[in-house]
Amino acid sequence: MAIAQAGRMQCMEVWGGNQSVDRKLTTTGLDLWVYSQPHAASRSGGDVYYVSSCSSGRITRLLLADVSGHGEMVAARANVLRNLMRRHINRINQASLVEAINDDFESESRTGAFATAVIGTFFAPTRTLTLCNAGHPSPLIYQAQNKTWIPFGSVQGASEVERNFPLGITVEQNYSNQSCKLGREDLMLCFTDGLLEFKQADGSLLGEAGLLRLLSQLDCSQPERLISELLQRLDPDQERINAADDISLMLFQRNNERVSLYDNLAAPFRALKHFFSRKEKA
Repeated sequence: MAIAQAGRMQCMEVWGGNQSVDRKLTTTGLDLWVYSQPHAASRSGGDVYYVSSCSSGRITRLLLADVSGHGEMVAARANVLRNLMRRHINRINQASLVEAINDDFESESRTGAFATAVIGTFFAPTRTLTLCNAGHPSPLIYQAQNKTWIPFGSVQGASEVERNFPLGITVEQNYSNQSCKLGREDLMLCFTDGLLEFKQADGSLLGEAGLLRLLSQLDCSQPERLISELLQRLDPDQERINAADDISLMLFQRNNERVSLYDNLAAPFRALKHFFSRKEKA
């Protein structure tokens, strides 16, 4: 059962969840395509996805997580993640958000709560993407200039990053980030391990090498079709895609939209409204 279509993201909006979805989103700075199918056609799963837009629209934040557990446990974690995304929605630096998410999972570690995740921030004025990978499969980036897909960690000129633990493993983890400029026709693909662990017709797992091979065969000039064509290559009948595990993909590309004068002027008032609404709920 798909969640309601989001379409154009509004300023101060947080969109997402852990239900079945296949949608395109647009923010000031990014076009995004989000696909998620819980295991065995369940209504909701352990993969959680969120996208937010700040009070002016210049900050787009995204999260794709694979949360331990199922049912009410994951639903509760998804609600916490939504609230934390909202609380930190106007902060350019995502470090405090990552720390808050890790602290929350660590506090629930007695119940076995932990997650792998990719948390990202795109700052439209500088066209800079910053990603934190917490034990998650490495996102892949399509470099339009070279017409090649590579792991994000291999991007030339990107800042160095150490491998981070999954969220909730240790409260002492100092999560590092990696940043790079996004070219206009570059693409970024984030996904959960259900994609890499997809069992192919010969019984072997797809893996990163197999995924890179398939992506190299697809037309990247039409990103709106890329996820569906990738899944079609994997399973023409679409019957085995989520047979073994949840599977989720988040694809995004920079657009040429700029923050409007109205959104710039309205941003402080939206931020104040958000601040006081939080105080009333406290």
